[in-house]
Amino acid sequence: MKRSVLSVVLAVVVLATPFIACADTWTLLNGVTAAGAGRFYDLGYGPFAKYSCDVEISDSSTSDVVVAIEGNQSCGSRYSVMTTYTMSAAERAAQIGSFSIVDMPTRCIRANLKTLTGGTSPTVTVRCTGVK
Repeated sequence: MKRSVLSVVLAVVVLATPFIACADTWTLLNGVTAAGAGRFYDLGYGPFAKYSCDVEISDSSTSDVVVAIEGNQSCGSRYSVMTTYTMSAAERAAQIGSFSIVDMPTRCIRANLKTLTGGTSPTVTVRCTGVK
């Protein structure tokens, strides 16, 4: 009896494993009010190569928001641009925009607010989820 129960449990674990999502989320910028790069996050050597990111703003009258996601393999001082994202007028009105980055493995990641204009003291928050 114990052997058959153990076999069933083992079968469920083995069959379910490919369907378990392995992901982690980082807040790369949190309520920033001026252009510039945020701190880097060392993702370790996990196989993150796909990212889904949200850019949130606090003021729908903001006229231009541009964010770059940057990465490198050493967590050193030089970063290359993985993608640059410009919020559309509809996204600015909704105060949130989303985008994805695919097939860009990196060890270290950061967000860089390139442009923030208009609005009344707007803030920008960027969150990205890496998927293994």
